[in-house]
Amino acid sequence: MQRRNPYAFQTFGGEDPPPGQPTNAWPVSFSECRIEKKLGWLKVCHFVIVSMLFIALSALVFGICYLRQLQHDVEQMKLKIDGTPQNSAEKQIGAEELRVIKPKNEVKMAAHLTGKASTNNSQRLNWEIYLGHAFTRGIQYKGGALIINETGHYFIYAKVYFRGRECRPDPLQQTVVKRNEYYYQGDVGLMEVTAVNYCSGSGAWGKNTFQAGIFHLSEGAQLFVKVSHPSMVSDDELMTFFGLYKI
Repeated sequence: MQRRNPYAFQTFGGEDPPPGQPTNAWPVSFSECRIEKKLGWLKVCHFVIVSMLFIALSALVFGICYLRQLQHDVEQMKLKIDGTPQNSAEKQIGAEELRVIKPKNEVKMAAHLTGKASTNNSQRLNWEIYLGHAFTRGIQYKGGALIINETGHYFIYAKVYFRGRECRPDPLQQTVVKRNEYYYQGDVGLMEVTAVNYCSGSGAWGKNTFQAGIFHLSEGAQLFVKVSHPSMVSDDELMTFFGLYKI
């Protein structure tokens, strides 16, 4: 007697099994279950890897944004520090004038003349304009006088050192004089100093006289120094000098 397979589908009247019905043995084999489990683990691993990559990329983008923001904050802090009164020349007293950049071809009007030995006995002193500390820049010199080339305010100074071998009672006088080249007004004294009782007894003596001041001078004005005793004036450049500069 033939034994039936209880897991096989029966056929009735030699007919084929109904369509869609499997003819294989049931249940599914063990190897197919292992494949399905592996596919499930692969899906889980894929999801975990994608999640980790997303987290890593997010952290990288966040780090870049944070570094840029930090760099921006540092630059702003530097600007604030540089803008403080201690570090900014614009905040210092009088430093606003430094911001005005003058053209390179602009010449600063200035002159410094030093003592020079004179062969005549004229009360107007002659000066050295080339040697030692002497110079002229933007100012003309002629016959002991400085000639102004540009109208403006000028700081003028003059120092004369008188000396002698024996004391004399005569007062010593030094005067800075202005004369206009274009129209005659006569000589105008700008500064004058007189020294009396500058020596006593016998023997060599010396006396300094000094003047300084700010004056408005017109173009063409001439400035020179007159003294009462030109023969007593030392020609030492460190002791006797005359100059000015435009302010």
